[in-house]
Amino acid sequence: MSKANKSVNNKAPIRKLKQEKPRDNKPLIMAGAGFCGTLFALLCYGTFTLYQDAYDNNQQLDLLNRQAQELAASLNEESEMNQKLNAELESKNESLEHLNQRLDDMETVLGLQTDGENPYTLEQHIDSAAIDSAVRATLFRLIPNGMPTPEHIQLTSGFGTRVHPITKKRRSHNGLDFAAKIGTPIYAPADAVIEQARSSNSGYGNHLQLNHAMGFISTYSHLSKFNVKRGQFVRKGDLIGWTGNTGLSTGPHLHYEIRFLGRPLNPKAFVKWTPENFDSLFAKEKSVQWASLLNMINGMVGMQVQLTHDDSTKGLTTAQVTHETSEQDDNKSQTK
Repeated sequence: MSKANKSVNNKAPIRKLKQEKPRDNKPLIMAGAGFCGTLFALLCYGTFTLYQDAYDNNQQLDLLNRQAQELAASLNEESEMNQKLNAELESKNESLEHLNQRLDDMETVLGLQTDGENPYTLEQHIDSAAIDSAVRATLFRLIPNGMPTPEHIQLTSGFGTRVHPITKKRRSHNGLDFAAKIGTPIYAPADAVIEQARSSNSGYGNHLQLNHAMGFISTYSHLSKFNVKRGQFVRKGDLIGWTGNTGLSTGPHLHYEIRFLGRPLNPKAFVKWTPENFDSLFAKEKSVQWASLLNMINGMVGMQVQLTHDDSTKGLTTAQVTHETSEQDDNKSQTK
């Protein structure tokens, strides 16, 4: 192409491009900003709500933990109390079993009826045992029983007719002779008053006579010395003297006698008389009216038991009246 044509073409008119006006994005931006603000607010609110819920939950958890600790402490206290009560109950049960066993043993010793056909109640059993045991205990306090010495000593001469070892004459021997070394202690076989405390170098030698209840007397001869004086009251088991070899004697020994209304009795049955063989004395010694004696003592003991029961009942009634009066006074005070 020629240069002329090129220049003509270059000088052709140029069309101007029409410029478009920019779009208005403000509404979109505002909408986006509002959405973001709303979303942020929602997130903040959600976060705050979650935090508040977590705080409340923690508070409730702390409260539950405290309550659980208090409950655990209360349970521990109750458990300890239950253990203590169970221990006390077990101890009381053991004591009750022991008392029941003692009651059974006492009934066996006393010869009370214990079979299944016995119509007595436990309270009647106890009252009966108390009266019967009190009667027997009274008898063993008042009537000579058991050995007058604490140790077993040999019986060298019994009760009855014999040849006297010194005079060689046949005569009644109204007691028992026990070989005993000098100084063996002698104890009262029952409650008594000392009627005689006589020193002598002949006959019975140093001699003691004890006056017991119900007409019984016991004597002790050939003693080395006394531990009591005439007119002194002694109780069963009190030391009254010591064995010796005074008077008409072939060697150290104790001559022991028991008399009833002045009549000599064989002391052997009294020496062997114990709660386990309570009836043996009554069968062996017929010269004493045991039935009337037992009836009298039974009446005395029964009256004493009744008086004791009445006193305890009276004391209980007085306490109840005092308690009721106090309650009435309290009620009156509250009413006012």
